Amino acid sequence: MHLRIGNTVITKKRNTERNAERNAERNAETKTNTYEIKNDVCPHLMKSVAATGIKTPTFEARDVMTLKEYLQRCNHATELYAALCLLHDMGRQMQALLSGGHGIACFSMDDVVIITHRESDAFTHSDPESTLGGADPQFLFLNDRMIFEVDGSDGALLIDRLNLNLNPKSAFVAPELAEEPLTRVHFKTAYYSVAQLLIYFLLGPSTSLEQGIMSTSLNPIKGTKLYWFLLRCLNRVPSDRSNVDV
Repeated sequence: MHLRIGNTVITKKRNTERNAERNAERNAETKTNTYEIKNDVCPHLMKSVAATGIKTPTFEARDVMTLKEYLQRCNHATELYAALCLLHDMGRQMQALLSGGHGIACFSMDDVVIITHRESDAFTHSDPESTLGGADPQFLFLNDRMIFEVDGSDGALLIDRLNLNLNPKSAFVAPELAEEPLTRVHFKTAYYSVAQLLIYFLLGPSTSLEQGIMSTSLNPIKGTKLYWFLLRCLNRVPSDRSNVDV
């Protein structure tokens, strides 16, 4: 396995002959594999990855796949538990990046991977009929090309438009970033984007994200804390959007 997102690479490590037998015994018991994650260009991204609990440069996991691949495998039959895990992990990465003076411009289906574990310090998932196969999910945002510096004086995300390569088929873009060729947007532009990603993840590709019918799109979770949280993230005024924490 060799997965590249931006300048981030995840590789499934091969065992050496000396360690092959020992690792085979260990993996037979825990059903895990060893992966290596590298990004030599953006240390801020790697710090945010570490904030989610993933050890770098190597970590153990049952499986690693792109978010797009996961949704294809389960035919978009996702669950609230996994959606909350996605929100939790994206929030931790955004907070870690912000503490280092950086932010994310937007999220897309191509920027996120899902890592599954048999056990996790943060979550316990016990439903054997789950689309995750009884494993705990962990999500990582890995596209360093969507990470830009934040101006500490006013919270503006300093966008380099030349390096902002948005895929219209998979990117979730806040109105202020999509409608005008701005180079300065509020760092909370990412809150709108992650809310869109979460809605797509939870409610499927048929969900309309148009502001005017958003309440109808969210009917399956209407009245929940997540419902009201998403509406706050989708505020048209960037500075008034919620922190990414339900």
